[in-house]
Amino acid sequence: MSLKLLSLAGVLVSFLTPWNALAITPNAVPHGPAFAQLSSSADQPPGRLVQFESKDALQGIAATANSVDVIQPASYLIIASPQVTATGDGGCLDAWIVVNGQAVKNSGVRLCQAKAGNTSVVVSQVMMNLKKGDKIQVRTSGQKTKLDAIATKGEPLIPSIILTVLGLGL
Repeated sequence: MSLKLLSLAGVLVSFLTPWNALAITPNAVPHGPAFAQLSSSADQPPGRLVQFESKDALQGIAATANSVDVIQPASYLIIASPQVTATGDGGCLDAWIVVNGQAVKNSGVRLCQAKAGNTSVVVSQVMMNLKKGDKIQVRTSGQKTKLDAIATKGEPLIPSIILTVLGLGL
């Protein structure tokens, strides 16, 4: 009988205690989802690895001038969006995503411009499982084109390329 009274007293004290004293603090998550957004303010010719001098956002991912290095294994959405300007009539640019030095299957995109000076954005995207240490890069080839950054007074820079990498399911 006294055990029941003690249990009832414990429940009563719990209800009378301020709620914040009863709150359970969850373990802090050291990292949320891994993500990166890189961009470039430089014009870039085709035929090489794309350079990224601006690291706009990074979490759980490392970045160098031309790559993103995976730290957290996960499924990743990778989106490369180069802005292509024709430097001559009929200029074409191909862009694709590279992981660990190998072109990613079905990641290639092509943009051809009829007239010199025409500018458009083309998007390559893939979804894939990556592990710690994997290296993501973007490569281009083409002729009579360039990746074109545009600075307009009073407006944000239009980068020559934006690379977005987002870890899912962590």
